[in-house]
Amino acid sequence: MFVRDLYLELNDVIVVQNDKSVKDVYTILKESGYRCIPVTDENGNYKGMIYKVHLMEDLYEKDGEKKDTIDHLLSHTETSITPHTPFLQALVAIKALPFISVVQNGKLIGILTHNKVESVLEDAFGLHTGGINLTLSSIEAKGMIGKLTKVLRGENIEGMFTLDNGSVVARRVVITLESGRSQSEIESIKKKLESNGFRILHVDYLEAQ
Repeated sequence: MFVRDLYLELNDVIVVQNDKSVKDVYTILKESGYRCIPVTDENGNYKGMIYKVHLMEDLYEKDGEKKDTIDHLLSHTETSITPHTPFLQALVAIKALPFISVVQNGKLIGILTHNKVESVLEDAFGLHTGGINLTLSSIEAKGMIGKLTKVLRGENIEGMFTLDNGSVVARRVVITLESGRSQSEIESIKKKLESNGFRILHVDYLEAQ
């Protein structure tokens, strides 16, 4: 999966140019309710991000000039991703940011938000489609996924999420099975898993959102 499938396009993003004054941009941020927005130059080239808190500090704590441009307050000027950035790479890059700018050929084309990232994780757990979540573990960390899929051959696995990656002692997996299974069917699946060395930690029944 790539960022191109997830990012919020520029038409839906509040953007300011770097030649705007500190006072004007502070007003824009205050009225928008956002704590940070992306910045471009007059040609749409990505220049960085501007935080409301930095504008406030400049205006009210450092006695900065209201008419000064915001260039000296920009952050993350070298931090961006492209539409072809893999999702996992973007997930790491966005961790400490309110969003991350998506840039192509130097120009800002949109942003990737935490909501979009979370929607991918929710989908992996089956929160969008609903279903039955089984959280299980195995002390046989190596080859666990291959063994699990063999045990569940014939079952409709709608999602799978692994935890404890890299562990050589134990590993947990959350699998999502299609909804509509009877309790006796679920018990049969649990017994099949347990007889093959898997421990069932938790069962959740999810309604589609």
